[in-house]
Amino acid sequence: MLGLKRGTVMLCAHEKEWETEAQSTVILLKQILGTAVNDIQHVGSTAIPSIKAKPIIDIAVSTDDFGKVLSAAEELEREGFYYRPNANLGEQLLFACGSYYNGTGDLQTHFIHIVKTGSMEWINYINFRNYLNKTPSAAKEYEKLKLSLAEANPTDSGREKYLNGKHDFIVYTLRKALVDSYLGKIVQIKIDRPIGYIHKKKYYTLFYPINYGFIPGVIGGDGEELDVYLTGVDIPVKEYTGKIIGIVHRQDDSEDKLIMAPENTYFSQNEIAEKIDFQERYYHTYVESIFQKSCGAVIYRRRQSQIEYLCLLQRQSQTYSVPKGHMEAFESERQTAEREILEEIGIHADFEPDFKTVVQYSISDIKCKRVILFLAECSSALEINVNEISEYVWLPLTEAKKTLPVWYSPVLDKTEETLGKKYERE
Repeated sequence: MLGLKRGTVMLCAHEKEWETEAQSTVILLKQILGTAVNDIQHVGSTAIPSIKAKPIIDIAVSTDDFGKVLSAAEELEREGFYYRPNANLGEQLLFACGSYYNGTGDLQTHFIHIVKTGSMEWINYINFRNYLNKTPSAAKEYEKLKLSLAEANPTDSGREKYLNGKHDFIVYTLRKALVDSYLGKIVQIKIDRPIGYIHKKKYYTLFYPINYGFIPGVIGGDGEELDVYLTGVDIPVKEYTGKIIGIVHRQDDSEDKLIMAPENTYFSQNEIAEKIDFQERYYHTYVESIFQKSCGAVIYRRRQSQIEYLCLLQRQSQTYSVPKGHMEAFESERQTAEREILEEIGIHADFEPDFKTVVQYSISDIKCKRVILFLAECSSALEINVNEISEYVWLPLTEAKKTLPVWYSPVLDKTEETLGKKYERE
């Protein structure tokens, strides 16, 4: 199905036809507009295969000059693209397709959004699509919201109620999509608060131990240019080109911030949190880093001369693991492991001296994780945190290797070697 009667709000399951039609439209627009445009992309809900959408194709077109596009308005109309000069869309132009616009019916089939190259309008169209396609939970939340709005407003002249109902979700998602789009990228920033800068606020004064700046022309969630902490540079600078290695998610503020470091320099989330604590201590934040560090422990018990290992089914991921979690600011590795053991299984375990092993693996194209694991004996009853753990099981070596992710196998071999030597001495 393609097209919707004007004033109607209806969502349909995703159809392959939408992508085919979108690509045909992109090709036709490129033929008509040629060098007047820089890029043309399929955007909007029909470009998100995992969710239901109105059967109307949205296309975003970037240009350096609106005038060049408008000069092709007659040719565009001959091909079925009708200019809508009263759309009141701010810094963009709108063309639309469908029988409603040529006077033969009441269907709307396509909206063509003409925006300036590199503008926030272009960035938002692309980021919103990409973020929902890579974040299934957000996509499903968006679908659920749209379905409820469509049910409440099946007919909505101008779609005001439907659009207004989506506003807060879209604003928040665009905020998250913006910072997410920079992870792993090389960008240039300007520094407005170099090392040593003193910022006097109403209730306290900030001394900046690191450089702090912004990406020019990119607007963050607070309506100002997107802020960036520069780590790994120990002298004041006026500008810098580096790699975005993390995000500071502020949960009690309207903005998030980025973390930059020199290329090939990485800091884990706890190291970043320590560097930015001078300011972020005043907010409820968590740090996302492309280099993640977790600490935990393999927990064992000795039962009738046999060693058994504790395997925990994590409620969120539905995968088996041992007690472990992200290292927090100002914690030692051992302290993180002890905290995670207490939080997940409610015990103070007895750590084996001199045992520590490190595992590192990729978790995406740009992210990797380093896991520091200790070895500890369980000598008391477990108090399982059911909010985090679905179930648990004690298993001998062979079964534990089959149950835990494959990267645990060499860790368990090392624990067997350590425990074998310990009990030989006994």
